[in-house]
Amino acid sequence: MSKSLSIKNELLRKSIHICNSLFAYSLFIFDQKKFAIFIGFFTIAFLLFEILRIKHPDLNRFYNRFFGRVTRDFERGRLTGAAYVMISSFILLLFFDMYVCIASILIMSYSDTAAAIVGKKYGKVKIFNKTLEGSFAFFVVGLFIILAIYPNISLFYSLLALIIATIVELLPFKVDDNLSVPLTVALIMSLG
Repeated sequence: MSKSLSIKNELLRKSIHICNSLFAYSLFIFDQKKFAIFIGFFTIAFLLFEILRIKHPDLNRFYNRFFGRVTRDFERGRLTGAAYVMISSFILLLFFDMYVCIASILIMSYSDTAAAIVGKKYGKVKIFNKTLEGSFAFFVVGLFIILAIYPNISLFYSLLALIIATIVELLPFKVDDNLSVPLTVALIMSLG
């Protein structure tokens, strides 16, 4: 595990991240509450594995054999970004309207991926530990998601949510952005 992932490993990490978008698409097929319960059980199992991985060096070595290339250094002794993706997805599925949930999950999956890749490959203007170019990519991809889902969501509150989520993703909060971004989006979108 390196401090900064190579572009190849970042792409691999984000391909795993994009798989979470399947949760959003599943809402067109499955009942949201039943799907939330299923994801809840999966989230609990995932968190138990994460806790065991953190506490037991042998399990951590096993984990690193498969996922070490896409795990950031600071995740070694704490929950990974994937754990926060699962937690936020479960909360979204459980408490928010279907289209707000879909938009929030897709923004978490695709906008965050665009920000990381564009920021790593083309980022020049540093803001905290992110780049202006990555934040711009985050916003543009989020805008496309909102426009694709509109009129099932409020355009005004969705744009407001996207602007605030772009800022939240950029700022160096202690809360993982896989939790803070989708919940910010969902809370603000729900106002409309």
